[in-house]
Amino acid sequence: MNKETFMRELDLQLERIPEQDRHELLYDFEEHFEMGEQEGKTEEEITAELGNPKVIAKDMFMEYRITQAEADKSVKNISRAILATISLSFFNLIFVIGPVAGITAAYVGLVAASIALIFTPIVWLGALIFHQTDSLLQPFFITITISSFGVLFGIAMLYVGKVLYLLILKYVKYNIKIVKGAR
Repeated sequence: MNKETFMRELDLQLERIPEQDRHELLYDFEEHFEMGEQEGKTEEEITAELGNPKVIAKDMFMEYRITQAEADKSVKNISRAILATISLSFFNLIFVIGPVAGITAAYVGLVAASIALIFTPIVWLGALIFHQTDSLLQPFFITITISSFGVLFGIAMLYVGKVLYLLILKYVKYNIKIVKGAR
């Protein structure tokens, strides 16, 4: 494979990356070809050293998504990083999706519980309107206490969410190292 074919294939495989970022990534390979040619190597020798452009593109795409997830912390970016990691191998499908889905489901459940606790006064008002009761103060204070606990629990879940985001990102990176065989 010559340089032009290699670069075209790599560019094609990386077309999901925005053009400016893709050009920066491809520039590194242009430099690699220039350095190799200065050392007297042929284009075919250099492409053989670099490897398959499809495999390189998968790896670069995954790294790009992880870098995006680190720079801009959002559910969209971490989901894209996870999906890019899963595409690396079948091993990742099992060892990434399972733990991430379980942890995410538990987290979503805890967030839903905190939201339910926050809106307890609305339920109390509804019960007060539809059911006549003699005692108002005791249920009122119990409801306010439960709602306050829900607010505190919700704030705690915000911090837990930030920590989980970082832990999931580290887990994804660790998983990539295992797949690549790095230490």
